Amino acid sequence: MEQTAVQNGGKYVIQTNIRRWGNSQGIRLSKDLLAQMNLQENDTVGINVYDGKMTIEKINKPKYLNLTERLEAFYERPIEEIYVETTQEVDVGDPVGSEQW
Repeated sequence: MEQTAVQNGGKYVIQTNIRRWGNSQGIRLSKDLLAQMNLQENDTVGINVYDGKMTIEKINKPKYLNLTERLEAFYERPIEEIYVETTQEVDVGDPVGSEQW
């Protein structure tokens, strides 16, 4: 079955089939639907299931290229201004259980 879309009182209703995708099942989303949701390839979405109904929504989370950017965002200051107590390794003693080193 191809996707069919119907505009219904402000709702955008789509009917489509669930198809095999590797060892899983998947639903294809049309360009029109993705545009209405402001979604593009590799965006993160949240899927909620409640009382037999599923909703999909875009998750707007910050994207960081590296640890420096993530730390700067967390501490809300440049990396040079983030306090670091020490950069030396700490010896916590010999293994006491069945740890694998």
